[in-house]
Amino acid sequence: MDHVVLNLSERHEDSEGTVKYLWALEDNRKIETVYFSHHAGPGQCLSTQTGCTVGCVFCATALQRPARNLTADEIVLQAELVDEDFRSRGIEMPWRFVTLSGMGEPMLNYDNVVEAARRLYEWTGIEVVSATTSGIVPRIYQLAEESTYIQLHVSLHATQDETRKQLIPISRKWSIAEVLEAATYFARTQGRRVIVNYLLFEGINDSDDDARRLIDLLDPELFEVHFLLWNEIEGFDFRRISDRRVAEFNQMLEPTGLMAKPMPSKGRDIQAGCGQLLAERPRPARSRVRG
Repeated sequence: MDHVVLNLSERHEDSEGTVKYLWALEDNRKIETVYFSHHAGPGQCLSTQTGCTVGCVFCATALQRPARNLTADEIVLQAELVDEDFRSRGIEMPWRFVTLSGMGEPMLNYDNVVEAARRLYEWTGIEVVSATTSGIVPRIYQLAEESTYIQLHVSLHATQDETRKQLIPISRKWSIAEVLEAATYFARTQGRRVIVNYLLFEGINDSDDDARRLIDLLDPELFEVHFLLWNEIEGFDFRRISDRRVAEFNQMLEPTGLMAKPMPSKGRDIQAGCGQLLAERPRPARSRVRG
């Protein structure tokens, strides 16, 4: 590994043991990394860019611009330094997974992400390396052909194009049909399901009709759904959906054979949850999307 600088600026730990690390890079840009544990065991969420240009209206990282790509060394070093932190505290962590789903759009930093995934996969103890994309269609096809190290997650978050364009502005380039066609190709080429992330918003994408459309869109043999709940971000005008509505929405999918489950969010209290990572910029108000 070439000379790479990641200086620890802050370390925050919540009552459940989730840890958020704030790193300063050599060029003074900042990124965040998260350690958390769930049913699969202990894992890490790594950043792939110093911000994000996708512009998701519900995500704090979209406020951190301009974004530059992290090198493969900078991506891998995050994991190594987190491991060192635990070792320094007398804990030898049996890592079970790494997800390239922190700050940034992995498929807009394709070469570095693929190289980092290969190295992380070969790292002792790592069983799963996943990457979450907003749906960069050409890169999904490329990834299907070139890498066997990555479990693909696609952030769908809507069942109609107009709603998705409001939530994820970059989706104006590719329709839901085009994104899912690419994801289908990936699943068939790689021989494993693609995970579809669906962030539920009250009154925007949580109707019974949305559930029925989701069933129609996704082949149970090729896709699995993870339901996410929005994590509160200061200045963002969204409301967290109720656990009851998530359960109702999930139950509508159960008879279809489509694997689906709500995913608990870790680290909300220390701003380490999904969508909360923001290392540099203040948090101005954002407009709410209307359903």
